[in-house]
This record gives sequence, structure tokens and C-alpha cells, in this order.
Amino acid sequence: MKIIKSLLVALLCLPLLSVAQQNTISPYSSFGIGEFQSQGFALNTDLGGLGIALRSNNQLNLLNPASISALTLTSFEVGVKGSSLFLKDANFEQEAFSSTMAYLSLGFPIAKGLGVSTGLLPYSFKGYQLSQSSEWANELDTLNTNIDYIGSGGLTRAYLNVGVELFKGLSVGVTANMIFGTLSQRRDLWSDEPNFINRRDESLYRLRDYSFDAGVQYQVDIRDKQLIFGATYSPQTNLAASNKGAIYTYNVVNNFEYIRDTVSVDATTSNGLILPMAFGVGASLGKENNWFVSGEYEFKEWSQLSLFGTPSPELQNASQIKVGAWIIPNKKDVHRYWKNIQYRMGVNYNTGYLAIAELNSDAAQTSIKDLSLSLGFGLPLKRSNTIANIGVQFGKRGTVENNLVEEKYIKFHLAFTFNDKWFTKRKID
Repeated sequence: MKIIKSLLVALLCLPLLSVAQQNTISPYSSFGIGEFQSQGFALNTDLGGLGIALRSNNQLNLLNPASISALTLTSFEVGVKGSSLFLKDANFEQEAFSSTMAYLSLGFPIAKGLGVSTGLLPYSFKGYQLSQSSEWANELDTLNTNIDYIGSGGLTRAYLNVGVELFKGLSVGVTANMIFGTLSQRRDLWSDEPNFINRRDESLYRLRDYSFDAGVQYQVDIRDKQLIFGATYSPQTNLAASNKGAIYTYNVVNNFEYIRDTVSVDATTSNGLILPMAFGVGASLGKENNWFVSGEYEFKEWSQLSLFGTPSPELQNASQIKVGAWIIPNKKDVHRYWKNIQYRMGVNYNTGYLAIAELNSDAAQTSIKDLSLSLGFGLPLKRSNTIANIGVQFGKRGTVENNLVEEKYIKFHLAFTFNDKWFTKRKID
């Protein structure tokens, strides 16, 4: 218990430590609201990111709010994640490592077939620094200019989820989300020429508003197996946002910046950020405490995302295909621990929400596709209802063709699921 308590304190303090960290260096995070983060928990990630047709009585599943109706135990889940990113283009290679809180979540049954959960997890990250050089020449002189693009920040999601079983086999659920955070973007046009007037454009976007998701699941028992169909829907949502920015010119003398002219930009609007519509469908077949296999399809209308009325031409609609499975060799074997472990595997193929060309180029756009393989373990801790979740994900996104960037990544996570009975009166005979 002392070890568990110490671990909990460390995990709960991690969000405070990760606030000041830059959680991505991907150049693709410069588009839209940044690099979108997976909204699944440890079990979802190990199964390739699926969860639409996943139901568990002792593990949380945010990807379909209807699944919370299956809870029979109070579940508290907390985790951390890390990522090693390997960037490569035609001219250079770069490596980076980052870590952050994966999520913090609590769910519990109110009555049979009625569950509630709440939690906090990252929604998107921005973290990039890109440079572009140009040379302008005429018969008299040559001018070299540079443009730097810099971005940081991210969005966080807090949620409240309610799921209920309407009648035997059919469950529905609704999730209320609060999305909040800050996104910072900067563009510098500068030159080393002594008489050149540099220009800087800065924007600081702040968001804090609500959205809703819905889901449904239908379970059919076939002898000792469970066949589950699921579907989810997220409507297009307008979120309130504010933009505090500035455009100014400056000179650099002896490494000091001297501001010349400044124009302030301040705006607040109820549709500052438009989040896209999304839906998904899935099916699964499994045998309780023995094995499970599932597949699903998800679609997101990313082309409709816009920030302060400015859609990004690089955003495109994206589809994902996910396949995953787990197996427990023999949950009742008390002598061989390895037979009690839940072995997990999944594959995720994403057509990508970006279609881009070389920076400021008229070349044809290339879709930034993403393919990943996940492996994981659910390790039950003896004499407790706690599950240690360990997993790793290998993937590749993008390409070096057309002067773009290829990203290879290794992501791993560590999470603990603590299960117990709450709101149950103890009886003594």
C-alpha cells in the first residue's frame, strides 16, 4: 500500500510538472489545433485505439459512453505516457523524447445498468519550430530573408459520462466535455541586413467551452459468448474562443530588439473554434475473462475545422480502421501467474487529416497517413482488484517524398486501474 500511495502521489503531481513541457516537436502540429491526441485509455490503446464495441465491468472506456453502464465496480484509473519521435526528411534527422500525464479518470456504478465516470486528459498539443530562407536578387544587390514559424501550447479535455442500460442488451450513453487551453503561434520575417525592418505576427488563442458526444451498444449472448455492436456520434460544435495578438515591426541592434510600430488584435467570438463532426461503428465477439476480438471504422470531418473563421486548406476528412484482440489463457490458474495476464494487440490505420505540400510550394498535396501496431499487457496484482497496464505502440506517419517529413515513433504507457466496491452497505449476520 505504501508503494501504491507513493505512485499515486507521483502520478497526480505529474500534470503540474508537464504544464511547462513541450509535448511534441512534430512539424505537423503547426496545422489546425495541433497534434490531436488519442482519447482512449490504456486498454483502448493496446487494442489499436478501438473501443466502440468494447464493454468491461472493471475497466473504463471513454470511446463509447454507453459502455459505462457495464461497470459493477468503482474504477479509478491513472496513467502516464512517453514518446520517442524520430524525424527525417531529405536533408536531416532529429530525435526527441517527451512524457506527460496520459489521463486521470474515475467511474462507478450508481445502480445496476447505470454508471457515471469523470476525468481529465490531453486533447491536442502544439509544438513546432520551422524555418525558411529566401534570396532576392536584382542587378544592384542581393537580399537574404528568413521566416521562422513557432508554436506551442495545447488543449485539455475534462469530461462527465453517463451510461444506462435501457433494457436487456441495449445501452446508451452521453458525454459532456469541457475543452480548454491556450494555443500560441508566431511568425517572424527577418534579415541580417542592417537597414531591413523585421516583422513579427503573434497570436494567443484561449478556449473554454463545452461539447457533447453520444453512443449506443447492443449486446447479444450466443451461448457462452458475447456479440456486441456499437456506434458513436459527435456533432459539429462551435466553441467560444478569444484571440489576443499583435503585429509589429522591429530592428535588432547589438542583440536587442527595438519595437517600431505595433498593431494590436483582440477578438472574442462564440464560434472561434469549430470542431468537426465524427461518427464510428464497430463490432466485437468475445468470451468473458477468456478472449475478445473487435474491429471498427471511424470518420472525422476534419475539413470543417476552423479557427476564427479561417479554415486550413491542408485539413482533409479522415478515416480510421482499427482491429484488436486480447486473450487470458486461464484466469482461474492460481499456480502459473503468466496464465492470468491479459495479452493485448491491435493495429490502427489512419488515412490522415492532413494533405500538405512543401512549405509555400505549389506542388501537389500529399496525404499524411499513419499506421501503427500496439502491444500491451494487463497485469493483475495479487490479493487486490488492481490491474497494472503496460503497453507500447510502434508507428510511422508521413513520408520523405515531395520534401516532406517522415515521423517514426515509439510510444509507451504505464497505467493503474484500482477497483473496489463503493456505496455498498456492509451487512453482518
